[in-house]
Amino acid sequence: MPTTTDFQEFIDNLEETDIEEVYNLYSSIESCTQMGSYACSLNNDRYFVKTDFNDITLMLASEEAKTAFLKVLDYNFGGDFGWVGGHYEFVRSMNKDD
Repeated sequence: MPTTTDFQEFIDNLEETDIEEVYNLYSSIESCTQMGSYACSLNNDRYFVKTDFNDITLMLASEEAKTAFLKVLDYNFGGDFGWVGGHYEFVRSMNKDD
């Protein structure tokens, strides 16, 4: 499995970019855990993000890189809310069958 530090390369290679999958990615990194098809692990102060959707592992070399990547996700997938969590909750509530 190749490893990259290039945010855009990792995002471009995701097969699924609907808001639920992006939210799982965001949450996985934020909490350094497994969420959906994403798994984040910490090794020597570096975060490694893997997904079932491609063979590329994203390495976030520091807390600053982690924060920067989360901001990229917010910018690219946050919709009018500007953050992934807000957009996810909006879409989820709009899809609810009340």
